[in-house]
Amino acid sequence: MSKKDNIKNVIFIMLDTLQFNYLGCYGNDVVKTPNLDKFAQNGFLFENAYSEGLPTIPVRRAIMTGRFTLPYSGWRPLTTEDTSITDMLWCREVQTALVYDTPPMRLPKYGYSRGFDYVRFCNGHELDHETFCNVPLDEEFKAEDYLSPNWLKKDENGEYDSSSKSLIRETECYLRQRQFWASDADNYASVVISEADNWLKMKRNPQRPFFLWLDSFDPHEPWDPPSMWEKKPCPYDPDYTGNPLLLAPWTEIDGVMTEEECAHIRALYAEKVTLVDKWLGKLFDSLKAQGLWDDTMIVITSDHGQPMGSGEHGHGLMRKCRPWPYEELVHVPLLIRVPGLEGGKRISSFVQNVDITATVVDGLGMGLEALAEAGHEGITTYAGDDMHGISLLPVMRGETDKVRDFAIAGYYGMSWSIIDHDYSYIHWLQREIDTDSMNKVFYDGSGKGGNAGAQSAKLEMKEEMWTCVPGAEVSVPHTDELYDRRNDQFQLKNLIGEQPEKAKELLQKLKLFIGELRTS
Repeated sequence: MSKKDNIKNVIFIMLDTLQFNYLGCYGNDVVKTPNLDKFAQNGFLFENAYSEGLPTIPVRRAIMTGRFTLPYSGWRPLTTEDTSITDMLWCREVQTALVYDTPPMRLPKYGYSRGFDYVRFCNGHELDHETFCNVPLDEEFKAEDYLSPNWLKKDENGEYDSSSKSLIRETECYLRQRQFWASDADNYASVVISEADNWLKMKRNPQRPFFLWLDSFDPHEPWDPPSMWEKKPCPYDPDYTGNPLLLAPWTEIDGVMTEEECAHIRALYAEKVTLVDKWLGKLFDSLKAQGLWDDTMIVITSDHGQPMGSGEHGHGLMRKCRPWPYEELVHVPLLIRVPGLEGGKRISSFVQNVDITATVVDGLGMGLEALAEAGHEGITTYAGDDMHGISLLPVMRGETDKVRDFAIAGYYGMSWSIIDHDYSYIHWLQREIDTDSMNKVFYDGSGKGGNAGAQSAKLEMKEEMWTCVPGAEVSVPHTDELYDRRNDQFQLKNLIGEQPEKAKELLQKLKLFIGELRTS
C-alpha cells in the first residue's frame, strides 16, 4: 500500500439523524457539543455535505458501496451485484469491525454486516424494540405519561384508536428497557460507543491496521435524554410543564401538535445531541490513551437530519412522514480528522456521502489502481471505475479547492433536488402521495424485513424516463420549488414564479446528472 500523511487506521462514525445546525461548530450557540467542536477545530469541517438518497438504508448503501442510490433504487438490501467496502478490503491486511445499534442495517436478508471480521449489534432501538415486548413493566411506568394526551384519540366505545394503540405499544417497549437504566452509561449511544471502545482495547490485533465502522442510531428518536429518566427539567427547555415526550406521531403537525410540544421535542433532541457528544469525547480520550490518535483518520457524519415542526424546523412535519428533501433533512454534518494534516479548516466545496467511501479506501492506501486489482488469485472483487465517490484527501491536503460544484438529494421515485451555492431546486416526481402510499412503494414492507425492495425494483422498471433523459423537453411543473440559498437556506420562500429561467436551468442540470448516473 502506498501511503501519504500518517494514516494507518480509519474509524468511520455514523450518528443517525444528527442535524448539522445543532452543533456548535456549525454555528449553534445554544446546544452544547464541546467535543465535536474541538474535533472540528483540529480537523476539517465540510460546510456543504449532502446525503443524496434518503433515508436510513439508501444512505448506508451509498456509503457501503461508494455509489449513488437516488437514480437506481430506494430502501433495499445489499445484493450480490453490490460491492461493499468490506469486499474492497477482502484479502488485505486491514481488519474490519462493525459495531452498531441501528436496526434497519440488521433487517433480515439485508446483508449490511457482511464481510466484517467482527460484528457487534446492540439491541433495543426502533424496529428492534419489540425484542423487549415481554419484559414486565413496573406499574410506575405508563406509556400515556410519556406522550401528549392530545395525540391519543378514543372511539365512541372509549377505546384508543389503532394509531394511538400503536404509539402506546411502541412507547411501552422502550419503557420496558428504560426502567432499568441507572445512569447515562445505559443510554443507547453510550452503550454502542463503549462496545466500540471495547473492541479497540480488547479484541483487535494491535499489529494490523483496522477499519472500524461505528454506527450509532442516536440522536434518533425516542427522545430519551438523561433529564427524562432522572425526572429533571430538560436543560434546553426548563420551563416546560407538560408530559415528557418520548415519541411523537409521524404527522403533519397542523391540528395535531402544538408549537410548545414541537419546541420541547427539539429541546429533548438537543439534549440527546449533547449526550452523544459527551460519549464521543470519552472515545476520543480512549483513542489518545491507546496511542491511536496520531495514526487514525476519523470521519464523523450523519445519514440525515429530522423534520421537527413548522418553518425551518421541518416545513410543518414531525418525523420523516413525507419524502420532502428540504435542508433540515438532507444537509448533514461531515467532520474529518487526518493525522499528519493541519486541521482547523472549513471546506465550502459540495461533497456527497459517496465521497466518504472513496476517502476511506484512499486513506487506507488503496487508490483506483489498487481497487482495480482487488481480489485473490484472479478473482476480482472490485473495479475502481465503478465508484461514484471522489476522495476528499486532495481537498484536505490543499491540492484542489473543490470536489463538486453542486450536490443532489431526494427520495428514489419520489423527489429529486439539486443544491449549489446560490440556489436549491426541488423536483417532485410524485406530486401527491400520502404516507401509506409512500411506505408501500418506497419501503415495501421492508421495515418488517418484508419484500426486500421488490416494489422499489418494480418502480424502477415502470418509471417514466422523461425526467432523466438528456435533451428532453425542459418543463417545470408548477409544484416544483426554487430557493435563494444565500438568503433563504431553509427554503421558506419559493421563487419559481419569479425566476422561471433559473429554475429551468437547474432542472436541466439535474436531469443531465441523473441521466449520466443512470447509464453508469
